[in-house]
Amino acid sequence: MSGRTPKDSIDDDREWTTVSYRTIYAIVGIVVLVVGGALAWRYASTPPPSAPAADTQQMITARFTALEGSVKVRPFGKIEWLSADAAMVLHKGDMVRTGAGTTAEVTFFDGTVVHVRPESLIKIEEAFEDPATRRRKVAWHINSGEVNFKTAERRGAGAGSAEITTATLRVTQGEAAAGGIRVDESTGEANLRQFSGRGSAETSSGEKIELADNEAVKVDKAGKAGPKIALPAAPELLAPPHQAEIAYADPARSTTALVWKAVAGATGYNVMLDYSPFFNRPVVDQRGVRGTSVDLRGLEAGKYYWRVSAVDGAGSEGPFSNFGRFSVVRSASAAGGPPPPLALDGLDVRGSILQIKGRTEPGATVTVNGQRVDVQNDGSFNEFVTLSDQPGAQPVVVRATGVAGGVREVRRNVEVK
Repeated sequence: MSGRTPKDSIDDDREWTTVSYRTIYAIVGIVVLVVGGALAWRYASTPPPSAPAADTQQMITARFTALEGSVKVRPFGKIEWLSADAAMVLHKGDMVRTGAGTTAEVTFFDGTVVHVRPESLIKIEEAFEDPATRRRKVAWHINSGEVNFKTAERRGAGAGSAEITTATLRVTQGEAAAGGIRVDESTGEANLRQFSGRGSAETSSGEKIELADNEAVKVDKAGKAGPKIALPAAPELLAPPHQAEIAYADPARSTTALVWKAVAGATGYNVMLDYSPFFNRPVVDQRGVRGTSVDLRGLEAGKYYWRVSAVDGAGSEGPFSNFGRFSVVRSASAAGGPPPPLALDGLDVRGSILQIKGRTEPGATVTVNGQRVDVQNDGSFNEFVTLSDQPGAQPVVVRATGVAGGVREVRRNVEVK
């Protein structure tokens, strides 16, 4: 018999087991340290991955800032036309189409605004900013129709260009420039008008043209440019004044006078009136107006926008004026009454200030060029009214609305020196 007892066997087994677990833990720890050290060395000796190289032409977008009527968009690479909405983002290659009585205003990321007139088709050509130089470029192509534009002011690092192309013309516009291009759908002939700022153009036949304020050029279907044309200036609107409210007892039987200042060299004027500042569905569209005012009878109560452009003897149309806005409201007085008396006792002009004196019936409402004046208890009025500071003859329209709803109007011309 050996001298080992059962207790000794149990202790040996326990010691062997303890040693075996310790050995395994030690081996695992060594492996972890070796692998961890190798990974740490590899990470330390390997440079961090570089960021993806930036595209040298970072694509920026354009958006709709106004929509009137049903405007369609065909995204690049697609066949179907989609209905435009304000949430849409326009990218390079997208096409925009307007129908009869519909318009769209597209604003590029740099602030350039493109107003697409009815029955027009354009394509977004470029909209990007170089991330290295921050130089910006926007461009669009006009297939047909008419587009008016106003480029952004580009200063410092944000300088760039705006480019417009047609089938026969490539136009580059400077900063803060405004103008319009009309393209004939059947012939491709282009009519370029520069309202303000400077623009340069090159025709498909290689001719180069420089345009300044109120200059225009026509390019035929062969890409040949005609002579430069001097455009008449935009008229200055006089009456009703901007944001005026005109009260009539019976608007349907009343007459509203639109008055503007004469433009040198103009032989006629085009007048537009609309419920919208986009003038896509004009209530009035009178062309070839010979004087400097029009009388509009029977305007319904509501808000109206109006503008005027001048046309010279050669038929060249200049830019439209900034729009004026006025409202026609129904007065509380009864309609159909007799017109009140209205007498002008004096019109005195000093600079651009008009002093007007007159008399009407007590309680009547009097306006001068759409501007309401104070009427005393005895019906007399003595008011100072600001006219345009441009020298020359200017019309003055005085209107009295009586307590019974009747209207009487007197017109005079005054000379501003």
